[in-house]
Amino acid sequence: MSDELFVDGILGIGFGKGAVRIDFFAMGEGLDAKGQPTKERRQRLVMTTEGFVESFTLLAGVMEKLKAAGLVAPRPAPGATGTGTPPAGSGAASPSPNF
Repeated sequence: MSDELFVDGILGIGFGKGAVRIDFFAMGEGLDAKGQPTKERRQRLVMTTEGFVESFTLLAGVMEKLKAAGLVAPRPAPGATGTGTPPAGSGAASPSPNF
């Protein structure tokens, strides 16, 4: 038997008492005040700080592979100037409420 959990994203991450807590969400049926689909907390993952650091390293490696494959566009560094609009033909899509 395989236990799998599908989530739409991370709702929040907190740190306290020696553990990192990651709350995952799934899209709800209703809309929020801005007309966006609601995000409903589904699961919480609690990890030691060591486990989080190891996981972060693995996730960073996957991100580099996604960038190398052209599946993820590099984002400008925080504080970088620019219009925030991707160049025409860049393949970058508008932000989605699902991501």
